[in-house]
Amino acid sequence: MSYSRSFSKRIAMHYSGTVHYPPSKDGGSVPFSGTVYEDVHVNVEVDTSAFDNSVGECNNTVGVLTGSVVATEAAQTASIRDKAMQVGDTIINGFFKTVRSEISQQIVELKNRIDATLLHLNALSKRCVEKQRQMQNDYQRLTGQYLKIFTDLNNELKNRIYELDKPAFLFKQESDKSSYHTLSSDMVSTVAVSGAESSRVEAMISASVAKKSALRTIGVVNAFLDKQRKTDNILHNSIHNEKMDAVYYIPVCYIEINGNDNRIDRKVYHPQTIGTINEKLLLESFNNMENWKDFFGDNAEQIKLSFNAELSSKYQTSDVHQVRVRDCMVRMFNNNLIKML
Repeated sequence: MSYSRSFSKRIAMHYSGTVHYPPSKDGGSVPFSGTVYEDVHVNVEVDTSAFDNSVGECNNTVGVLTGSVVATEAAQTASIRDKAMQVGDTIINGFFKTVRSEISQQIVELKNRIDATLLHLNALSKRCVEKQRQMQNDYQRLTGQYLKIFTDLNNELKNRIYELDKPAFLFKQESDKSSYHTLSSDMVSTVAVSGAESSRVEAMISASVAKKSALRTIGVVNAFLDKQRKTDNILHNSIHNEKMDAVYYIPVCYIEINGNDNRIDRKVYHPQTIGTINEKLLLESFNNMENWKDFFGDNAEQIKLSFNAELSSKYQTSDVHQVRVRDCMVRMFNNNLIKML
């Protein structure tokens, strides 16, 4: 389709020069310069008839080519779909056939293993039954032997005790016979009267014994109080009421612990005493001491006995964790790294 376009633009033109004038007195020249502007208009006519005709012919050709391409694409798509279906069916059938074959092989293998395991378990069960029967027979035999041994020991012990205290047993037998004859005769009322009298006599004897024990206890208490009074008098006479400074000693435990990052922790343990202890000053004094010596002798043996007694009283259990803690404490104590001043 033909069309026309118009363009307008202002063009600037710069000029300059020099004008010479004749001398009226001295003569000379004068420079000049300036800019001139001019508007320019251009009309352009574009004829596109030939191009439009060629485009139309090309459009017809492209339409025919597009139809051919569409038909070819449809045929190719149908062919690809058919081939894809064939390939998919082949892959799926082959996959399922392979899986089916693999599963069948695993089933056969597992069946053989299960049959072998069942046969082995059956043999083991028979052996267990035989072992149980043998253990029952051995238990019954051993039980019979030990029962016979213990029965013989009981009889022998009974005979020896009887021989050792034979008069007492004979007296008991004779007294049982007499009591039986007494209860079986008309002397039961006599026995009842004598029983009441015997009870009263026994009560009087018990009261007398209790009074004697109380009197002995009072005597012991009096002796204790007398000794306590004498001791208090001795202590009172020995004490001097003087106000003066004194030094007393307490046991102190100083521990150094090496950490994983080469850090040394120091701690001091001491019993509860009157007043307060400057632990910081105590730590510094221990850290500066060099005359440490190994811990041995009677003191070490006494501490070991006390440690074992305390450990036994604290860990009287069969728990696995508690037993492991107790064994670890024993190993640490047996390392014997304790030193003293």
